[in-house]
Amino acid sequence: MNKYFKFIIIFCPVLSFAQAGLKPSLDKAKSFVKEIKLEKSTVSQSLSYDNASPYDLKIAINTTDSKGKSTEEVFEFNLGLIGDVKRSASTKEMKVELSGQKGLKVIKVTKGGETQGYEKEVVILAENVDDARELEKNLKDAIAAAKPAWESTIKLPKDDLNALQAWLSQNIKDVASDKQSIKQSLKKSAVYKDKAVLSIEENDGKKTSESQSDFSWGDLTENSPELKINGKEISIGVKSKNDFIQTYQGSTFKGFEDKLKFYAESPTQGSVLLMAIQKIIPLAAKELKDRLPKVATKEDGFKILKDKLKDFKVNESAYGIQIEPSCLTTYTVKSESKGKAVEEVYKFSFGDLNDFKLSVSKDLVKISSKVKDGKKYIQYVKDGQPQNYDNSIEFLLNDVESGRYLAEALPAIEKGCKTADPAAGDFKWLAAQVSVAENPKQTIELKDGDKCKIKLTSNQSDSKKSVETIQELNLYDLDPKKTEIDVSGKNVGISALTLNKEKFINQTKDGKSTFVSETGFVVNNIETAKKALITFKSLIEGCKK
Repeated sequence: MNKYFKFIIIFCPVLSFAQAGLKPSLDKAKSFVKEIKLEKSTVSQSLSYDNASPYDLKIAINTTDSKGKSTEEVFEFNLGLIGDVKRSASTKEMKVELSGQKGLKVIKVTKGGETQGYEKEVVILAENVDDARELEKNLKDAIAAAKPAWESTIKLPKDDLNALQAWLSQNIKDVASDKQSIKQSLKKSAVYKDKAVLSIEENDGKKTSESQSDFSWGDLTENSPELKINGKEISIGVKSKNDFIQTYQGSTFKGFEDKLKFYAESPTQGSVLLMAIQKIIPLAAKELKDRLPKVATKEDGFKILKDKLKDFKVNESAYGIQIEPSCLTTYTVKSESKGKAVEEVYKFSFGDLNDFKLSVSKDLVKISSKVKDGKKYIQYVKDGQPQNYDNSIEFLLNDVESGRYLAEALPAIEKGCKTADPAAGDFKWLAAQVSVAENPKQTIELKDGDKCKIKLTSNQSDSKKSVETIQELNLYDLDPKKTEIDVSGKNVGISALTLNKEKFINQTKDGKSTFVSETGFVVNNIETAKKALITFKSLIEGCKK
């Protein structure tokens, strides 16, 4: 209680001082804003302020030339948004210049009764250097008092996400200028506290356009909100850390953006909106982080996978999605756009994947992943035709929120699907797997019943010819450290080099004999290749000479 009371005692006098010091400083400045006679013109000047909000100033300047032609300009601005006052002089004029904070064009200019737009400075003429000094001093005093006086009238909610969402919904209003009207509304998501939809309808007198932006405040970059004043347009621009802002033109989905724009009626209103937006972003970022699931097991991950990966449509394109919720899986994507249909099938192990990244591309949400060490362990079939093995994959989703949740689930699935190396098979098992492959057609057999001597026969056929290759070798001549899974195009198998790459292998190809340093064979898929590798290494290591 005592701390609270002390706070009031200290805070209130500061605020009162700001209010009390503003009007006297302005009244003193007013006495130096007067008519100035120049060589070829007379400049009538006046400064006035609103009694209810004395930081709102108006400077009227009427210039009459030697022929009696007059031009009136009126400058209106919030003194709390003025950043600098400086004095300057030329051979004919003594000037005091006020300019907006950070070079912003916060000064509204009206000429001949018509609004011209906004400028970043206004110049007041002084009769002499002493008047200029006094005007400069009193305006600086007024600025120092105006900022806290104005800011004390700003009633933003405290650090409460729901309250700030409600405040922004009430204060993002329609904006109208001479030839353009903008209707804008902000509606909070009924599902997620951090999300909202911004609807804008623009009419320039000739046509009307409607747009919507569906976004999370938590995706926006904290230091990106910026007040922008261009001509008669006042706006707050905000950037996203990603392209997760879903945009619509009318009812048509246009894709994803990384920018938002809110319109304001005046620099003052724009400045207050800026403060509110700066305040809501970190609160929403925390809410966004906290609401995402904490996925501990692959089973929990598979539930999310099944729920989020499903059929969807985007404008004229349709996507049929199927995936088996298992470690060894088949992922099928059937896409159709403008009458053209494509079927893509991927076979892989979740335990081989890593580096899951959520992103957007055009009108699609994607989670991309790569195989560890860039190995091509993903079997790919397009429209029924086997394609080259690949080392990356993309999961397609309907919306950003589905992507966020799946991005949390996939690492848990990958971790849960990691397995120990398979147990080695025996020679009989290996020979059976080698013989299953269709092209090349292969056999592997022991030579003379010796477990360390083998004969590998391979018959590669195409539409024109068939090539037979026979290799005879000693397993103890092979280097187990240089034996590995070999993926080449559409084929997967095992390759091995001899010790020191010596040409110990007797090879006969199309009846011609030679000696080579490399051998290998093809198997049907990656999982078979993993066990075949362990098996072949075991056989080599069991035949040390």
